[in-house]
Amino acid sequence: MNVPGESKNLMKKLFTLFAVVFSALVFSAGMPAANLAPVPPSVESITPEELRMHLEFLASDELGGRYTLAPNFAISSRYLAAHLKSYGFRGAAKNGDFLQYFDVVSSRPDPARTSLALTMDGATTNYELGDVFSFDTSFSGTAAGPVVFVGRGISSPAQKYDDYAGLDVKGKIVLIAGGTPPEGVDASKLSDAEEGAGAAAAHGAAGVLSIPTSRFARFINDKSLKERLLNRDNVRLAANDDSKLPRLTLTRAVAEKLLAQAGLSLKALNDSEKERRSLKPVVLNATARLSVAFQDHRVKTQNVVGVLEGADPKLKNEYVVFSAHYDHLQTASNGDVFHGADDDGSGTVAILAIARAMAKDPPRRSILIVFHAGEELGLLGSEYNTDVAPVVPLDKVVADLNIDMIGRSKPAGDQEEADTRLTDARSVYLVGSDRISEELHQLSETTNGEFQKLRLDYHYNDPSNPERIYFRSDHWNYAKHGIPVIFYFDGTHVDYHRTTDTVDKIDFNKMTNITRLVFETGWRIANLDHRLEKSK
Repeated sequence: MNVPGESKNLMKKLFTLFAVVFSALVFSAGMPAANLAPVPPSVESITPEELRMHLEFLASDELGGRYTLAPNFAISSRYLAAHLKSYGFRGAAKNGDFLQYFDVVSSRPDPARTSLALTMDGATTNYELGDVFSFDTSFSGTAAGPVVFVGRGISSPAQKYDDYAGLDVKGKIVLIAGGTPPEGVDASKLSDAEEGAGAAAAHGAAGVLSIPTSRFARFINDKSLKERLLNRDNVRLAANDDSKLPRLTLTRAVAEKLLAQAGLSLKALNDSEKERRSLKPVVLNATARLSVAFQDHRVKTQNVVGVLEGADPKLKNEYVVFSAHYDHLQTASNGDVFHGADDDGSGTVAILAIARAMAKDPPRRSILIVFHAGEELGLLGSEYNTDVAPVVPLDKVVADLNIDMIGRSKPAGDQEEADTRLTDARSVYLVGSDRISEELHQLSETTNGEFQKLRLDYHYNDPSNPERIYFRSDHWNYAKHGIPVIFYFDGTHVDYHRTTDTVDKIDFNKMTNITRLVFETGWRIANLDHRLEKSK
């Protein structure tokens, strides 16, 4: 039935009043938190047609893949900001702007000045870019010295675990095996100074050699992906542009030679990771000289941020965050476009649809919508909005519901190895729901059971899972601050990070179901009369 304007507004006010009264009665009766608020009819406004409309624009050839550093990336941000404004949101950035600007430093490795020389058993072998890789948080510089294998490279007094115990690595090169930490170490509670290059620097090391994880090894075995790794920009936040150690990541062949000095192999490392066993540190009979060189330039980019004010005079000062990253990959040198329809066009348009539905019936708490830039470059946009300059106080954030890839379904009879973990049309992976707040997990489960009835798969939520999905999308930068999170994800597939991730392969019915579930879950969080309880 079509409802005229004044009558429609009256119905909205009555519905909001009913939600508040119902919530109070239900909770006082001691019923589960998920029953606190009925879900409004506005959830029905989330449709396949709306999702397709937005995605056909954002994943179009004309936007060139929405690469964070590309000039036309701003078109995507303006599109998202314009829609948020039209829905009734206000800009959450400086001076009420919808664009939260920040600077990044973009670096491109210099092949002529990036190298590694290893001396073992009196013989020196020289390696160039392609045998070794330099990216992400590595900085220009040189280092030379004996090589010390430090296992997983973790030094955490708080968790009573230290791979550096009894070792002197001052002025030396440390060799670190990445991956899942040993049993008893919670990776989500490790600070930057307790692992990786941070821990190495804290113990006085001169440089770092990293052993590739099995996931990274798969990338460098693919010729086209290896080429992209060699030519990609290495990007970091300008706000974090302090001195760090030079670092190189080894290919499997080079890593095997060094590990042999410790009586180990990549297979032994992988087996220990699966079993979550610690690795014995050892001083190797090897020396290394590494040289890392970049050409740096500073670039401005932007998150898109908007706030919908809550209906409750007191609770409106707290926020439920809905987030996705709207960036993807750089157009190839031959002009091929990485459309990013699923990654993460699907999450981006889902959040946009949720924003419109929320604006129809604002909940008690305020809603913060964040479209992050630079996720593909190292979670940079979410790092800026949490570690550097949050648009709202983090202690006022109740939860973050983050979406990254929810648009693909595994076809019947699909035998592609790359699609092994792709979910079907009625399934979705949830990550993190019980890591910080068991109440959030129960609310999520109950809400799904009442409405969408999807199969919630927690495969990637296992702390020992080697893919470490919990740390690989923007929700992590909220979770590390103790904010309860849920990450929604359909699984990687044969088109992941390829030019073939296109709109025609999206299952919009599945997308609609998952988007509605995220809305329903977030609505209930936003209407709780208490903050989510954190697990002890």
